[in-house]
Amino acid sequence: MEVIHEFTTALIKAFSPVKAYIDNISDKPMLLVTTLAAIYTARAAIATSNSTKVSEATLLHTQRTSRRDEFISRYNLLLEQHKEQLNIVKSYLDTKKGKELLDGLIEETDHLTAFKTLQGHNIISPYMRVLYHLLRHIDAHYIDNATEEDKKKYSSIVRSLIRNDVLFLVAVNASYVIEDNKENDYGKYQRLLRKFDFFEHALFFNAVDVTPGLDKDAVSNAQSDVLIGLSANHGEEMKIRAVNHDLTNAKFKIPFIVSCIFDNPLNSESLECLRTIVVDFENQAGEDRDDYLTRNEDNLNPRTFIYDLYGRKYIKSSDDAVVEMEKTGKADLDFYNQLPDVDESYVNNYLSILKDKDPLALTGDCYIRIYDANNHVSIKGQSEFWEGCTQFLAWQKHLESLASGDADRKYIQREKQRLSDFHSAVLSQRLMA
Repeated sequence: MEVIHEFTTALIKAFSPVKAYIDNISDKPMLLVTTLAAIYTARAAIATSNSTKVSEATLLHTQRTSRRDEFISRYNLLLEQHKEQLNIVKSYLDTKKGKELLDGLIEETDHLTAFKTLQGHNIISPYMRVLYHLLRHIDAHYIDNATEEDKKKYSSIVRSLIRNDVLFLVAVNASYVIEDNKENDYGKYQRLLRKFDFFEHALFFNAVDVTPGLDKDAVSNAQSDVLIGLSANHGEEMKIRAVNHDLTNAKFKIPFIVSCIFDNPLNSESLECLRTIVVDFENQAGEDRDDYLTRNEDNLNPRTFIYDLYGRKYIKSSDDAVVEMEKTGKADLDFYNQLPDVDESYVNNYLSILKDKDPLALTGDCYIRIYDANNHVSIKGQSEFWEGCTQFLAWQKHLESLASGDADRKYIQREKQRLSDFHSAVLSQRLMA
């Protein structure tokens, strides 16, 4: 149809002068000659047009073929360089020093420190540069109008050569891309890795394994480790004399961080854990507090602190009978039975004096008990009773403060803010392709 249309158009164009000529002459043979000439001219114009289109198509095909050949040639060259550098890295990771580097990164909790460990590394960095140039070549120099799926055919070949521990290093190397609120030079690298779904089969939580299997509990285990650490630290903070102590490093490790940044089999679970960790910690902190209060509820009873003094007889320390008992080690039974007992009323009165901070009102008593048939006596001084009651009041105040949420409020707020900052920091490093 297109050829007919072109022919008709050319014929009309060629025949236009003929029509004007017909209007002025009556020589019919001459008219026939002129008409045939017009038809010939139209056919020649069509042939010329078709020839031009064929030439353009041939040139375009040649150019595309040439560009594809150039791409393949450069790709193969870079692929060979990549294989060479990859073998160097794999050999290094199989050495004691290489294993120490990998283990250190796996256990690291500071993102920037992990990133800087690989930056400029004399063995790891050359490999990372070759890989970057190879991926950039695939992305930028493949044929025009190529789809992402077309390009992934080549990037997938590259990825299939890289074992799991090296993939983990690649992820760490391109994971810290925002510094001082600006994108650094590694941003382009991360975007390429994301564009090519480079870690769709990577298992970051098993980075130490060359060919690991998927650990479906890896994220929940990482979360549990952090919450257990936070719980231990909370327990330290809730102690009555919480001053300076060694707290657990309750932080997520690098495998979890890169799992949040890059798409991988456990990315969704990692992001969900990151999203809920503040609430999870807050809920656990409440449970830890309740558990602590339950375990220490006995400390709300003064008997816990002065149990050996309950039921004893009390008498003024200055009484002559005390001097005699200290000298002989015995007590007169009739005299002993007439002395008043240390009971709830006595203890509560003593605690009231301590609360009022009126030392002059203290009784100055000592506390005695006959412990055998020979009336041998045990004598306890004022200081022991005072110390026990003072400890009870301190615990009472501490537990009441915990029950109201005052005692550990600063700790919980501090940890919630730290976890919230961690959430924001990790997501800020997650660039879009």
